[in-house]
Amino acid sequence: MNKITVIFTCFNRCGKTISCIKSLNYTNDKSEINFIAVDDNSSDQTPLEIHKLIEQGVIITLLKGTGGLYYSGGMRLGISYALDNTDSDYYLIINDDVAFNDGIIDSMVEYFERIYERRDEGVLVGCTSDTEGRLSYGAIRYEKGIKYSQIGIDDRETCDTFNANCVLIPHDIFKAVPNIDEKYIHSLGDFDYGFSISKRGFLIKTYDKYVGICIDNPMQGGWYDKSLGIRERIRAKENVKGAPFGPWFHYINKNFGLPAAVLHSFTPYIRILLGR
Repeated sequence: MNKITVIFTCFNRCGKTISCIKSLNYTNDKSEINFIAVDDNSSDQTPLEIHKLIEQGVIITLLKGTGGLYYSGGMRLGISYALDNTDSDYYLIINDDVAFNDGIIDSMVEYFERIYERRDEGVLVGCTSDTEGRLSYGAIRYEKGIKYSQIGIDDRETCDTFNANCVLIPHDIFKAVPNIDEKYIHSLGDFDYGFSISKRGFLIKTYDKYVGICIDNPMQGGWYDKSLGIRERIRAKENVKGAPFGPWFHYINKNFGLPAAVLHSFTPYIRILLGR
């Protein structure tokens, strides 16, 4: 039986968080599952409900955040704890807003061991769909410059990085790859982490079925929303949950080089000014 450590961060969505834990813990009987949950100082019932699950025998290490960790900071804390304190066969990095299909961990492990000859060969991305069965999150392949395509369940080629809504990582790769870069606050941490994997020669492939349902983030109210005024769009872009200049410049510079970073760090502002 494989030992699987599931790592996620959560904040103020108690129902989804608890449902996610239960679905992974109680429907995968071929794996020994434990959780590392980073609660970023939720004000709802999330910590209380997690403690109830612990009392019921679910193996959860609950780490408390400051309220300012956001996604990348929370995952960084969880991964750091896992690197220092665990020794599992596989690590599953997830988002807790995914409504996972029953038995998905067992199925992903079986598929992983069919497509890879060695456990240190690569990682497996679980793609999610929306309620209409369309791809919402998956792996990522860059094609030209910083332009990329989202890769789903029908593609068998290796990819460059991923949305980390569900990524199965074997022990040796998890231990060999650096933690999420401290430059990232909310977004881009998972993209950069995926690049850390592929740039070290490890493969990134997708599981051949959707692992569950996860609704894509809406564009409304974000900096892409052309119905907003210029100031509102710039404010949305520079918001922690938008695409603030510092992390974005760092990401492009680190993965595509300085000329690309200079070019693509300023073009969003031009786009906003032109109403595009």
